[in-house]
Amino acid sequence: MATWGARVLARSVDMVAVALPALLVALLLALVWLGALNLLGGSGGGARSYGYFLAVSFFVLYTGYETLAVARWQQTLGKRLAGIKVAPAAGAGRLGPVPVAALTVRAALFGLPVLLFALPNAPRWAALMAVVVLTGGMAAWDRPNRQGIHDKIAGTVVLDVS
Repeated sequence: MATWGARVLARSVDMVAVALPALLVALLLALVWLGALNLLGGSGGGARSYGYFLAVSFFVLYTGYETLAVARWQQTLGKRLAGIKVAPAAGAGRLGPVPVAALTVRAALFGLPVLLFALPNAPRWAALMAVVVLTGGMAAWDRPNRQGIHDKIAGTVVLDVS
């Protein structure tokens, strides 16, 4: 099983790899949105709309990136650098295919806190901490498979292949 440190490293690399394109996509969407508002004679909160576009862009790009990469290669760029791969829990420690729907749900759980930050008047920090504890924290103390809630839901484990 992959160590918690390797998983954190992989997730950090993946988040940075997705954050950069998400920043650009959100900027383009916000500029188009503000331009459309100006053409229609309206006014809008530029910074607020950028935050919404950033949250949605990151969520969509991260979920898509992780789902496609893990479905194709059993790992993302970050997982490759950390020497880990995602495998089916039923595979008894052997690599194998995981259903794409399960991988999508698994990936979406990590983008969920970003979407929660875009919601107005939401208990953002409490929601973020709940997701962090259930995904990363749970993987640190769960035995024997070191599964976070995302792994349990998707029926996956993360293996050290280095």
